[in-house]
Formats: sequence, C-alpha cells, structure tokens
Amino acid sequence: MPFINVNGIQLHYEIEGNGTPLLIISGTGADLRNPRPDYPTFEGFQVLRYDQRGLGQTASPKGTYTMGDYADDAASLLDNLEIDRINVIGISFGGMVAQHLVTRYPSKVKKLVLACTSPGGEHFSSFDLREILLDSSNKVESWLQILDSRYKSSNDDLPTLNMIKDVLNKSTKLFPNLVTDGLTRQLEARSEHDCVNSLRDISHQTLIVGGRYDDIAPLKNLLEMHRLIKNSQLQIFEGGHLFLIQDKQAWPAIISFLLSENDTLKA
Repeated sequence: MPFINVNGIQLHYEIEGNGTPLLIISGTGADLRNPRPDYPTFEGFQVLRYDQRGLGQTASPKGTYTMGDYADDAASLLDNLEIDRINVIGISFGGMVAQHLVTRYPSKVKKLVLACTSPGGEHFSSFDLREILLDSSNKVESWLQILDSRYKSSNDDLPTLNMIKDVLNKSTKLFPNLVTDGLTRQLEARSEHDCVNSLRDISHQTLIVGGRYDDIAPLKNLLEMHRLIKNSQLQIFEGGHLFLIQDKQAWPAIISFLLSENDTLKA
C-alpha cells in the first residue's frame, strides 16, 4: 500500500502491471478498498490508480476543495512518480478531474478517455449527487433510478438489474458510513465543475463514452463534449451510468482506442 506526499498530503496509490502507463481516475466517493468492478486486466498497460484527497486512505486536508486541487494532485502524483506523459481514463467525477488535468497540464496527457461524465457549467452538469448521498433514506432505490433511466421500482425486467443492485449493496455494506468530510468537500467541488469554455483548447486524441440510459451524465452532455473537443470520437453503449459493466463491448472499445496508432480520429 504505497503512499506519497502530494501537495502536502499523504496520497495512497496503486500500480499494477507492466507496459504503457495508464492513469485511471475514479468517480465520486471511490475508495481503492472497495470491491473492484468487473474490469479487464489491461494487459500491456501499467495501471496507476489512487485515492483522491479526502477519500479512501488518502489524507483529508481541511478547507474547501476545488476541481483544480484534484487536477493538481493528479499532476503532482505523476511528477513524483517521474511519469512524463500518460494515457488517462476519467470515469464519472474522475472524468471531470481529467478535463481539468488535460486543460491545466496538457503536456502530461497522451490519449484521453472521458467516460460517463459531463463538461459542467450551467447547462451541462451531471446530476447533483448531494440529493442522494446527503439526504436520501433509501439510497439503493434512489441510485437505481438515476443510474439507469429504464429502471422503475415496479419493473424487474431491466437488463443487468441484479448486477447493478449487487454493486450498490456491496459498497453500502462494506462502508456504511460513506458520507465523510472528504466526500462532502468532493461533492461541493463537483457542483462547481465547469470546463465548457476550456474544452475547445483540447487537441489530444479523445474518446468520449457513455451509457444510453444514464441519468447522471445524460447523452446531451456527452454530445456537447464531443462538439467542443475537436479531435474526439463519441461512442454510446447499452446501459446507464454503469455501462462499463453492463455492456461487454465498452472496455474492448476503450482499449482498442488506447492501442491504436491513428493520429486523427473520425468524428
């Protein structure tokens, strides 16, 4: 369980595999101690993951967190590990961090994957999770309704419904006291996310992926990112916010993009 000093805090990270460096930035409340979803082995990649400030085993500094802080943490981690450039996959909130990382530190990013995320701002923000994480009494039911718009409490025919419930129940049982100061600060920073204007400056090869039935990062937000990032490709998969485990074609498409040698993507 390696730790490293990043921007004055002790940050917990993990490195697995050998090959091309790949940074995966996870979503809201993510903790490396959580059961890992059914993701691929990433053969041929050296995968770097970490607990973001205030989460998991990373320290929780006092004060207000900004999206810039999260991007600075990622950049400082790369500097401390002597990684000059790296492929980046940002998932959900991690996709927001990745947007700030690539716009603040463009030379550090090779290829960029933005998964089930949003550009933010007044018109293209993701669903405000404070409504569920801080207020809702029936969190599993509330999560289901925004994770996949096909879900209705009276309908058990949703494909992969049991898989989604299993993921939610495991996380809830393992860490029943999910709401911490660090998570609260993360949610506040998330609510201020806005990269609408800066995304036009991204020239990196970018793959934007999401689920057709995602009510957290809806399709219109993905379309807007695709419109703003000139060298981007958009792929929509069957599923909701958890499309990465709902649609078995999602990860192969992402890995194929990372391994491709093309300099220019087709819109």
